[in-house]
Amino acid sequence: MQAAPTGGRAIDQVLTADAVSFAYGAHPVLDRVTLGVGSGEFVALVGPNGSGKSTLLRIMLGLLRPASGSVRIFGESPRHLEERWRVGYVPQRSSAAGDVPVTVEEVVATGRLARRGWWRRPGPADRAAVDHALSAVALSDLRHHPVRALSGGQEQRVLIARALAGDPELLVLDEPVAGVDAESQRLFRDSLVHLVREHRAAVLLVSHELGAVADDLDRIVVLRHRVVFDGPPSELARRGVSLGVHAEDLPLWLEGLR
Repeated sequence: MQAAPTGGRAIDQVLTADAVSFAYGAHPVLDRVTLGVGSGEFVALVGPNGSGKSTLLRIMLGLLRPASGSVRIFGESPRHLEERWRVGYVPQRSSAAGDVPVTVEEVVATGRLARRGWWRRPGPADRAAVDHALSAVALSDLRHHPVRALSGGQEQRVLIARALAGDPELLVLDEPVAGVDAESQRLFRDSLVHLVREHRAAVLLVSHELGAVADDLDRIVVLRHRVVFDGPPSELARRGVSLGVHAEDLPLWLEGLR
């Protein structure tokens, strides 16, 4: 499933950033960042704390405007993309429901709204997708529980399931498994691999914890305000950076990166 590094060109690119720069006031965050993710490609975006990863994701999703450069999702500006169901997004540690008294199943089912249309009643395909998403993150037994009664890790798994339920063509995840137990990480990994291999979806994953998916990644993009590495995991391994057994090697290496 190996793909060519997309600092250059990839076939059927679904997400591209071209020379993107951004600053908060006088503080530069991104410096001419160029990368892409192709259909059926599993890419991890990593970098030390404060390197601009979350800012880049927000620009790619149309939540921020770049100071310069451009972004395209399925060939469109993110702000002009009409078929929003094609993109799934799991933000970093946000609340799934706040104080609203909704169940796990009800929150996950909202992941189908953009694809189905809010005015249509859920059909068998919608219910099957919700069931599959709940199973993928080991929440089937908690489907009728109120979200506000869940632990932080369980609530994060609800957000992951909501994104998976939409069966997106591009799934973007920002530190999705922080605080999630090892078994749920394994199920999460299986679901991502299924999306990539069976549905040819593109996955862009931001995480310091890559152990669960180390053997499944096509590429790793290392960001430190600019792209300093874009290539297969095997190349990082040749540099002495472990993604699997010694999972702490990656964050230690990233924080020491200059």
